[in-house]
Amino acid sequence: MLAMMIPELHKNLENLGAYEMSEQLKNMFQQQARHERFEVMRSLITCRMQEGTSVSAHVLKMKSFVDQLERLNAPLSNELATDVILNSLPNSYHQFVMNYNMNGWERTIPELHQMLKTAETNIPTKGNPVLAIREGRISKKKQSKGKGKASKQDKGKGKKVATPKAKPHKDAKCFHCDEIGHWKRNCPKYLAELKLKKLQIGESSGTKKD
Repeated sequence: MLAMMIPELHKNLENLGAYEMSEQLKNMFQQQARHERFEVMRSLITCRMQEGTSVSAHVLKMKSFVDQLERLNAPLSNELATDVILNSLPNSYHQFVMNYNMNGWERTIPELHQMLKTAETNIPTKGNPVLAIREGRISKKKQSKGKGKASKQDKGKGKKVATPKAKPHKDAKCFHCDEIGHWKRNCPKYLAELKLKKLQIGESSGTKKD
């Protein structure tokens, strides 16, 4: 026994008898096996499949944990191992899990693996990213065209529209001739004087040019 041991272990056990040596080795490796078993069990229970990832890769990973527990003398029953795998699936497999339990199916892990691979092909996936990008570009073009039309309409709205001038009241008083019934801008005398001034200015400018 000592000849098959590593030097460090050989040094610690060389003074012990065969029985004591056997018990010492059992205690040492049992503690190591227990710790390893705990870590594998924790990895199995906490393992969760993410949406959009491969169900085949996930089941194979779960199966490796189950196989490790069996090698550590802590095998899981097929039914318990199946329940753990089904519980680790995302929400998109909810219908599959419900059908599996309602029908009372009992399958080995390899058989469950094949069933999940078939179910994966029937689960709708999110939209194609390339198509989503193209649709986004189309929608942006439509929005820009709409904005152009709106801006033209806004420009049209901003133009001033000629409004008809208000007519003077009957009792309106002209500030030019003091007569009632019209305003200064409508006064005949004021308009006549204005016209005369324009003629005089035109004649004077014509003489200056000569």
